[in-house]
Amino acid sequence: MTAIPEPNAILASLRDSGHADLPAVDIRIGASVLDDAIKDASSSFSDPVILSDGGPYRTPAGPVVDRLAEQLGDCPVIQLGTGTVRADEETVERAVAEVGHDRLVVSVGAGTLTDIAKVTAQRTGSHHVAVQTACSINGFIADRSVLVIAGAKRTVVSRWPDKLIADSDILTAAPAGLNLAGVGDLSTVPNAVAEWQLAAALGHGPAYDAAVVEPVLAAMPALPSLAKAAHDAEPDGLADLARLLAGSGLSMGIVGSTAPASGSEHAVSHLLEMAFAHRPGPAAPHGMQVTVATRLALRVWQLVDRTIRSTRPQVRVADEATSRDAVEHAFIELGAKTVEECWTGYSAKRSWLLAHQADVEAMVADWDAFTRTLALPTPEQFDEVSHASGLPIRAGDLGPGYDDDLLFWALRSSHLLRERMSIVDVADVLGVWSDETARSIIADAEEG
Repeated sequence: MTAIPEPNAILASLRDSGHADLPAVDIRIGASVLDDAIKDASSSFSDPVILSDGGPYRTPAGPVVDRLAEQLGDCPVIQLGTGTVRADEETVERAVAEVGHDRLVVSVGAGTLTDIAKVTAQRTGSHHVAVQTACSINGFIADRSVLVIAGAKRTVVSRWPDKLIADSDILTAAPAGLNLAGVGDLSTVPNAVAEWQLAAALGHGPAYDAAVVEPVLAAMPALPSLAKAAHDAEPDGLADLARLLAGSGLSMGIVGSTAPASGSEHAVSHLLEMAFAHRPGPAAPHGMQVTVATRLALRVWQLVDRTIRSTRPQVRVADEATSRDAVEHAFIELGAKTVEECWTGYSAKRSWLLAHQADVEAMVADWDAFTRTLALPTPEQFDEVSHASGLPIRAGDLGPGYDDDLLFWALRSSHLLRERMSIVDVADVLGVWSDETARSIIADAEEG
């Protein structure tokens, strides 16, 4: 059995190795840890308020929100949804207005609610205790939140929680699919790390720091057993899954970027969620979407590798008018504000590429040396883990409303969404990123 690192041990190890400015986060994971953790928080921080997404979270001792409100002196409860909530500016503004200033915000909900709470705590100067209600994502602990801004998914700086509570009594009551989504989110880390190495080698974004991702990468063989724990609602296994998700979340906060855990597969997922905001019915869990998208990203790596090794590709950055047209064509159906928001991010990346074209050319010239530094699975190796874990493989596995056309649009447009550098950007500047190649990747993944 692969050992799952304790997030507190990860922090201690990084401190010992010279990392400075690490967060003082109190991480409580395990059986029946909720009551003591809340008691400690209430003795340290005053004027509590509970922020909830309205989900029916329970333990054998009763409804979680009711228990906490009583334990915190019948404190007020702000319910932002009826089981689901949208992390847009309007919802954040409502939360900020209702919370007030200098309070103890106790968030009880899924990842989206926690993102809102982290931003709310930052903007109100409040302390924050995050009560994790499922093992659905790795972002419960990071000082980053994903918000919808002008219709586009954007990662913003928020606030480290003072405490993260992942009580397995709560986690075992979560839908199995939500807990399995956390396994999916973790399965994408090797691709995200490779894209981080790619960007860092070009000098774009944060420098690569292997130490912050090694504990999570080393635990990848445990994913099938963690998936079984998610299926079976097995308390110890879910606690281990929460630990690994927390370790991944810590890596993002420590680096100051989502790069250690979010690559082009997350951009594809964000686009799928943006599309579903304009469609009836809910989007699939984020962790399920990124699993399907990773199968595509790994094939883009193969496309780039094949291109560089078989030809002498020229590095060319499209002119501004062509790039602007591409962004407008990709996102016009989502609205003019979304087009402008995405163009702001992509145009900054395009300007950077123009200024650093020689760096990209040097990487292409020394491609073999660069790729030897990567620990990237092949699509077939990734599928072995996905099959063993019971994770989705194709668009149709994600549920109603998903098909190859939607997946094609999200993959084809993924590099246009944000400023972050990805393997799709490399395919684009090498002149091999087109409708035809994106559709061929979708078709190959459908057969795989």
